[in-house]
Amino acid sequence: MPDTTAGQRTLQECFHRRPGSCWLVDTQEHHKREEVLVNMFIETGMSTQLCESIAFKKFANVLEPKFKTPGAARVNSLIGAKMNTAKQKLKEIIKDARKLTLCVDGWSKKGLTSSFMGVSACFYHPPGGQVHHALLNLHHLEHPHTGESIARCINQTLDAWGIREDKVLLIVTDNGSNIVKAVRLLRDKKREQSLESDSDGTVSQAQPRGVGDEQNELWMESEGSDEEDEEETEIGGVELDLPEDGENKFQRMPCLAHTLQLTLKDAMKHTSVHSVITKARKLVHGVRKSSAANEELIKRCGKTLVRDCSTRWNSTFDMMKRLLKTRTELNQLLENFGMDTLLTSDWAKLENLVKLLEPFAVHTDQLQSDSQSLSQVVPCLLNLEAHLLTTAVGKQLAQVLLNSLRERFAGILSPDSIQFDATPAGACLMDPSVSLVLQSPDTVPLKRAAQSFVQNLAAQYHPAASQYDGATARATQTPTGAPLAVLQKYRFLASHIERVNMSSTNQPNRSLTDILLIEMEKYFCEVKQGVFNETPLQFWRSREAVYPNLAPVALDLVSAPASQAFVERIFSLCGLLSSGLRNRTTTSLEQRVFLKINYKLLL
Repeated sequence: MPDTTAGQRTLQECFHRRPGSCWLVDTQEHHKREEVLVNMFIETGMSTQLCESIAFKKFANVLEPKFKTPGAARVNSLIGAKMNTAKQKLKEIIKDARKLTLCVDGWSKKGLTSSFMGVSACFYHPPGGQVHHALLNLHHLEHPHTGESIARCINQTLDAWGIREDKVLLIVTDNGSNIVKAVRLLRDKKREQSLESDSDGTVSQAQPRGVGDEQNELWMESEGSDEEDEEETEIGGVELDLPEDGENKFQRMPCLAHTLQLTLKDAMKHTSVHSVITKARKLVHGVRKSSAANEELIKRCGKTLVRDCSTRWNSTFDMMKRLLKTRTELNQLLENFGMDTLLTSDWAKLENLVKLLEPFAVHTDQLQSDSQSLSQVVPCLLNLEAHLLTTAVGKQLAQVLLNSLRERFAGILSPDSIQFDATPAGACLMDPSVSLVLQSPDTVPLKRAAQSFVQNLAAQYHPAASQYDGATARATQTPTGAPLAVLQKYRFLASHIERVNMSSTNQPNRSLTDILLIEMEKYFCEVKQGVFNETPLQFWRSREAVYPNLAPVALDLVSAPASQAFVERIFSLCGLLSSGLRNRTTTSLEQRVFLKINYKLLL
């Protein structure tokens, strides 16, 4: 057999025995085969009880008669050991990150037998030069799902992973009132702890704590305050919950896809479109419940009608779009079956509605991807705003949508709003592919707010920087607007210019703000002049020497996600791993999900 690496071996190759060899339980060869089995269970999600089946043991015995197949208990023990190793490795990776964006969401099993709270982290890893999105914890959440219990789960995660509050850039959640309250409680409690430690003359620092009576007492409020959180109600606008002291600690940003869903949900209830959507929904229901009509439609056009879901507005858009696409074949089918179709005026309304909502569907699909950067939020919202201002169809509905969009996203688009958070605008400013969006005259206030935010964030990265370094000056400033190599034939003049430049840039009154302004101006000039074929991440990684103070901030901002899609994808895996005969799995579910989701990063 050719000598191949463990990653390239198939299960059969790893079990194959060379003639005359014999593997004992404590030998290296036996441990290698056990590790292959464990990796197989992690990657496939199969139940470890498969090891107890006679068919599996026979299969393993055929491949290797001398290999003793481990039982389910042994495999579970190996999975637990592998999880401990993976967690330690992830801790070391997180230590190197400057800022993290936490994504938090809840999920309940089918039948509501148990609930879980997922906490994931997205961050830029400077040593590796990559963006990582990893699951941190999957907490078993007992009823009632109050703000206090959710805050306790998030706090346990921060303590377990040693994440300080000043390391958290954003906490991305949905608009549920209980999770909004949880972030507020978390921030208030951290502020109280910081004030207490400062009054005692000690330095405030995140220390791991046990989960005991003291931990449970942290989140208790006055009686009756939990009643509003018993049901996970949606909050109307963008409740950003900014810290009162202005510090960048535990800022909550709502998932943009969820908030856009609320905006469109309001529009769907408008009188000008509600009736036609209701008629379309009834038509789809009538065709879908008839097996004969369904089969006939598939024969005619190879497609069937799409039912919508009340919690996903784009499913309603897909329903209307499919109706228009199959209109001719559908009308013929309905005539043959003696069923009523839509009026001509209703079809026209449906067509105009699809045209009006098409950009919303495109941007919803973009924002609900876990690979979509936070820098794309402002351009998407401004693009939708411009579309509603210039559209020629559905003027009345367009105005309703425009008002709802501006109201719900005032915390992102309007610097005058008391709920304004400049983080998305700052990410947009630092993304060279969309930075020009903030260069127009009507976005000047937004650009100023973004620029101020970037400067404040950079000050956190360099708290002791007060003087302008000469090497940084040479990297960020060119005295004549051209390289000195151009002036080499005038060597005396070139030397004089270099001396003047060195004396001016080494002045002690140069502050970090001055440095950042110089780097920003140079960056803006480069964005206006250049056409970039590289990603924002590649752009800043290749220019860290050119923008030594700006690049770290930009890399962290463009690495932040626009939605909580990653943590929701985790719950899809939870559903698969806890279905069927494993529907009561709770203890081992976190291990299996953690290792499966983080497999490429850690294993």
